[in-house]
Amino acid sequence: MVFRSIAVLALIGVLWILGIIDPSALPLHSRDFQICGATVLLYLFWSAAESKYRGGSASLPYTVFYAVLLVSAVDSFLLELTTYGSPWILRWAGLVLFACGSVMRLAAYRTRSVRRLRLGRYLQLAGLPVALGSIAGTVIALAAGIPGSINEELDRPDEESSI
Repeated sequence: MVFRSIAVLALIGVLWILGIIDPSALPLHSRDFQICGATVLLYLFWSAAESKYRGGSASLPYTVFYAVLLVSAVDSFLLELTTYGSPWILRWAGLVLFACGSVMRLAAYRTRSVRRLRLGRYLQLAGLPVALGSIAGTVIALAAGIPGSINEELDRPDEESSI
């Protein structure tokens, strides 16, 4: 996790030195930028931290979570078809839900609790699209994310043992 964080910071630094990006042009005073930026940073840190517990395994719960992330991000950052800005307290509450879910999932790996793992995913699914302000992301979370995460387990079944 530390190596990934340093690599991302180094890349940003190189792009800044080369003049490809200009951090002074960022809309730091925009509420939308603040909440979306905080959500993306939290997602990056959580994803890096959880990857050490789950390795490279991919399963249905991760696939549906990434679908919710993709729909929410594309809607929020590019298309803006079903986005909303205010009430801002709702968007910040979404970030808090996502943070609580992320912490709960990391704790679930340490305590080997499937119940916490699933509850953490539900909190993440509730919080991520709300923090990004995407109604389409929320619909995908409800329609696919929750049903796809009901049977999430700590360990992925070994494919060789099922043969």
